[in-house]
Amino acid sequence: MEPIIEFLNSERNLYLFAGIIGIISSVVGLLFLLFSNHRSFAITMLVLGVLEMAVMFPTYIKYQQKIDAKITMYKSGVPEFIKVETVTTEKALMSFFKLKLIYGILIILLILAMYFISPKSLFFGIFTALILHLALAITIDNFGEIYTKKYLTELILV
Repeated sequence: MEPIIEFLNSERNLYLFAGIIGIISSVVGLLFLLFSNHRSFAITMLVLGVLEMAVMFPTYIKYQQKIDAKITMYKSGVPEFIKVETVTTEKALMSFFKLKLIYGILIILLILAMYFISPKSLFFGIFTALILHLALAITIDNFGEIYTKKYLTELILV
């Protein structure tokens, strides 16, 4: 039971971390908007930061319900729980791979596109902000993948 709670709490903390990145992004965007002439970068950072906060903080707050539901499911039948969780966890690991691959391809495409546009272009700032956020998303997904692999190992050993 302990590995399950540990995994769910680590997953919940990743949502919190993503929300904090949203706050930082918004602050950076606001600072660039006030003290710099890179408006496209600033506005993109603000918009992405607000979107991250709007998605991640409510998920973080509601995540306790998911933890409670998993605990209830575990108590109702351990073999069935392990079977369902193993399948779900394996799907999550494949999702991490696909997401990181998509993010990486997008980063490469954005970098290549930046070579063909002027550094003073509106798109240059937008692409830069998107690259930063995609790189942070890969980082968060790497931590999520590490916790998920550890959780899957614990499930298999039970």
